[in-house]
Amino acid sequence: DDGSIVAITPDYYPEPFREDMRFHTMIVRNGDSVQFPKEFCANYNEFVGNGTLENPENISKLSNHFYRKGPGFFALAAEVKLEAKKTAVFDNFTGLSSNKVNPSFDDEVFKKEVSNLVDKFSKAGEVESALLQVIDFSKKYASFMQLKTEDEEFNTYFNKNLPFQVLYQTFVSRSFCQTQKGYREIGFREIQDLYASMYYFVSMGEGDFVKQLLKEWCSMIFEFGYAYHNFFWVGKEPGKWSDDALWFVQAVYRYISLTGDIKFLDEEVEVAGTNPVAKRPVYETIKALIKYSAQISVGKHGMPLLDNADWNDCLKLDNDFIDGITKEKLYKEQIAKSGKKDEPFESDYSESVMNAFLLKVAIDEMIQLSAEKGDAEYKAQLENMASKLFDNIQKYAWKEDFFARVLFNRFKDGKYTYLGAKGDNLSADPEIDGSYFLNSFSWSILSDCASEEQIGIMLDVMDKYLKTPYGIKLVTPTDLGRVANDTATGHYFPGDRENGGVFKHATMMATAAMFKAAKTVKNKELAARLANTGYWMVDLVAPFRTMSNPFEKAGNPRFCTQYNNSETGENIGPMLSGTSTWLTLTLMSAFGVEYTTKGLIIDPIIREEEQTTSYSVNTGKAVYNITIKKPKGFYRSADGNVKISVDGKEIEGNLVPLFNDNKEHNVEVVFA
Repeated sequence: DDGSIVAITPDYYPEPFREDMRFHTMIVRNGDSVQFPKEFCANYNEFVGNGTLENPENISKLSNHFYRKGPGFFALAAEVKLEAKKTAVFDNFTGLSSNKVNPSFDDEVFKKEVSNLVDKFSKAGEVESALLQVIDFSKKYASFMQLKTEDEEFNTYFNKNLPFQVLYQTFVSRSFCQTQKGYREIGFREIQDLYASMYYFVSMGEGDFVKQLLKEWCSMIFEFGYAYHNFFWVGKEPGKWSDDALWFVQAVYRYISLTGDIKFLDEEVEVAGTNPVAKRPVYETIKALIKYSAQISVGKHGMPLLDNADWNDCLKLDNDFIDGITKEKLYKEQIAKSGKKDEPFESDYSESVMNAFLLKVAIDEMIQLSAEKGDAEYKAQLENMASKLFDNIQKYAWKEDFFARVLFNRFKDGKYTYLGAKGDNLSADPEIDGSYFLNSFSWSILSDCASEEQIGIMLDVMDKYLKTPYGIKLVTPTDLGRVANDTATGHYFPGDRENGGVFKHATMMATAAMFKAAKTVKNKELAARLANTGYWMVDLVAPFRTMSNPFEKAGNPRFCTQYNNSETGENIGPMLSGTSTWLTLTLMSAFGVEYTTKGLIIDPIIREEEQTTSYSVNTGKAVYNITIKKPKGFYRSADGNVKISVDGKEIEGNLVPLFNDNKEHNVEVVFA
């Protein structure tokens, strides 16, 4: 009534965009009075003028004029008369009012929701109360694992900042980021963030919430076994990215290992794309996605098709690819014509070796889950499937010094038969015979497909061609323009992002692989190389390290960004999913925490120079205080020189029992 501004929101066009109204409001509390702004500005250039955002030229008088063009911007101003020794409080709120959560949404609903917000938080103490709830939640969330090493900065980062980013990524992920590629949504492969956040949630007693999130992802998988790529509100791009559904199995396996909830496999979940909506058990959904990736959508070498791309979005090598719905239609026509029910889809499309590794992980984990479920028939089928896939990977994907990244089927002259590894004819560096992709190293180990000899050979190649002062590159210089026209080669400068950048999400997959291999390879020298390389890469990713040279390295000292430029070392955004998640998984592996339904496996590999490391693990049912002691140097359980005691009593092996008594238990790991 007094002409003040309750909220500012852009006047969106076209009309459909008016169903997602972003807004900002500012409440001024001066003593007992509550006031609102009287001025606004909606134009960045007008506000800044010849100054900067830190010191804008036109801050003293805002124009109260809307602009129809230009980047989204707002500034609000309120006049406050402050008496001596008095305090005024300015509370700012940014939010969204949307038809996605209110089907009867209109302009009046928007006004009502903003009014409700203002009414609630105009009351003294409401903001502080909400903030205290958030702080309390954050402390409980982060309590899953608390670290105490000799590096205090690293402890602070691991104990506070890293859990927050994992929490943030689980819900916001790409959807918050205005990236170089434009607006992004949360997608299917962002279920990787749950790999880490589920441990935190279960420790808080929120296991049912994790299950709810898993079912939401599960409901984005079609009856045929492919998945929607994006689904922030509704599903989009079905079956275009071939890795999507495969990530789901790892999430379910981790959840059941963490909680022992094998009955989750029998819970009914909606099937994507069905009308009227159909349901099926989680178990049947997993069977469908494995069948699709292992038996239907496969190429001539028995590996999953690449489709539009796999995890590396810039690996678009088949310009004429088809999506899942089209493939399903053509496949049904194919088998109706041939009469062969279980034959693979006929095509000359490329095959993703990374997807073959992901499929191998999915099959191996389902072998264990089907055994626990008592499904001997399906377990036998899976074991046969795993054996064939392993043989195909070794026969067709190992190329003398590295595993290939992609297998080609469309070049009938044989000029290009694979991408990645020696002799692929696709190197953009005359000094390197072939191109080398980091993910082929990482996932060959994570899928138990690489032999010890192969791991050693690949590590030598990585040291020679992929290792830079700023981290391990995603790929060596590669001219993908020879085989396709919409790839990383054309998208980015050399050394940037998927075109040879230090893609930190991928480096943390690699470090997880390194620590896994360091625990199992027989050659102790190779094991030490793997572990030391892993820690070296972790230190380059840890964001607070940017403070050693902030103007040159850039980045955010609290949060993992997604890339380092491999030529300049500069940290490059955005703050997408993946890096923080896989850093958490890497460090859990390094410190030796592995959940099973039978107990906690404690199998640490701590830094050579460290002699004592301590941490606590909160399972939600008990707290384990774990201390690791060793002389300086490389030590691991596989060498048999370790003793583990629980509450003062030495145990056989390294499986610590699961306690359900809500008490604290002391675990000591001592290397001789």
